[in-house]
Amino acid sequence: MKIFVQSAAFLAVLLGSGLSQAATTTASIPMGVDVPKSCTFSNVSAGIVVPEDGTEVVGNFKMSCNTGYSVLFDTDSSRLTSSGTYVKSAQNIKLLTNTSVTLWGFSTPIISTMTYIDPWPNYIGEQSGSIRVKLANPTIATTPAGIYTDTLNMTVTY
Repeated sequence: MKIFVQSAAFLAVLLGSGLSQAATTTASIPMGVDVPKSCTFSNVSAGIVVPEDGTEVVGNFKMSCNTGYSVLFDTDSSRLTSSGTYVKSAQNIKLLTNTSVTLWGFSTPIISTMTYIDPWPNYIGEQSGSIRVKLANPTIATTPAGIYTDTLNMTVTY
């Protein structure tokens, strides 16, 4: 009987101590944000008027990306030929141009198509670029009058 009383007393102490202690529980809820990949152009020159005397003119743009990317620069004329760029009139008269693009401090002439590839994170963020154009030969008195055009195309893949 003595063992039963000791066991009952021990059980009462054990149960009593469990009721007097604070209980704790925890939970966690994961939190996060999904930032989509993005690239944008801004401050793009509205147009470039190529001087007829052969001097160079510059157009500007800014490009911002939050992820790695590659960018392709070409012109409508360079897509049609592998021998350079030109401005063309409505009568299909072509005046050769020297056209180059500068991005990340590197300048490259557009001959047919060219691609800058950005495999490194140090180019993420806003980058300033420019396009430089000039006639290969100034116009002369016998150059047919008219409006001569070409278009720079910038395609970013990210």
